[in-house]
Amino acid sequence: MKLSQVARLLEGTFYGPEDLEVYGVSSVEHPKKGTLVFCRNREEALNLPEGCIPVVSEALEDKVHILVKDVRLALAKALEHFYTEEHPVGISEKAHIEDGVTIGRDVYIGPFVYIGRGVVLEDGVKVYPFSYIGDYSHIGEGSVIFSGVHIYPRTVIGKKVRIHSGAVIGADGFGYHITKEGIYKLQHIGNVVIEDNVEIGANTTVDRALIDSTKIGKDTKIDNLVMVGHNCQVGERNVLVSQVGLSGSVKTGRDVILAGQVGVADHVKIGDGVTVTAKSGVAYDLEPGKVYGANLPAIEWTRWRRIYLYLLRLPELFRGRRDED
Repeated sequence: MKLSQVARLLEGTFYGPEDLEVYGVSSVEHPKKGTLVFCRNREEALNLPEGCIPVVSEALEDKVHILVKDVRLALAKALEHFYTEEHPVGISEKAHIEDGVTIGRDVYIGPFVYIGRGVVLEDGVKVYPFSYIGDYSHIGEGSVIFSGVHIYPRTVIGKKVRIHSGAVIGADGFGYHITKEGIYKLQHIGNVVIEDNVEIGANTTVDRALIDSTKIGKDTKIDNLVMVGHNCQVGERNVLVSQVGLSGSVKTGRDVILAGQVGVADHVKIGDGVTVTAKSGVAYDLEPGKVYGANLPAIEWTRWRRIYLYLLRLPELFRGRRDED
């Protein structure tokens, strides 16, 4: 692909021979001649070996490069173009497909896949080996179910959804009623609804609702090892980073970001545009458009022990102050 063509693809401006051949993408750490290298700053670009083509957000003098407004967005476009993801087509003889299944065009069903009764797989759906699709589930056009995914019955999945290995969608919610006589299980009769263009990471779990639906809004991206409890309503364009845990009936607005290991208590509502920093606990509703966090960064151990000793003495200090007042 020519330099001028790549610049148009990236919605940028090229500086150099328009017919210069571009062969792909390489990293700043391991740059290769004839490839695009996406640089975070000017210094990275200037230190590249001759023959590499930096992509930058600040113009360079006397160096072949492509100037773009958003380097990270340009990287996404380049990777999508040069390294298009390819999926097979066809149904393995080793797959087990129950009665009443509807299968669209260009579908792939790999070996040892189980497809339950009444399942609908729209055009272009890919189900990789050892996955389970429960009865009467519906998977939308172009969605990809990677190997070893378990989708419980009556799950509804939209278009262009990607679910990675080990994810469990629609397992029982953690709902019980405790009495003196014992702990009674609440039978969950709801389901999970995943809207269009959602991505769910490896070993993430989304529990089905007690009566209605647990919902994941469109364009939301969920990392590996995330727990979404029963009845949760996750909004559109959310980002849930690794090891986030949502208790039952949490509701999030649009454009919410929950950083790694954030825990949210049950029935909490999080407003539009909220960011919660890593390792924070959320026990109350959060107002829209704000950044919240109560994480404690790592402290040298002996220093932390001294701090902790003072923390334990705070009640005594405040009690003395109240007595003086």
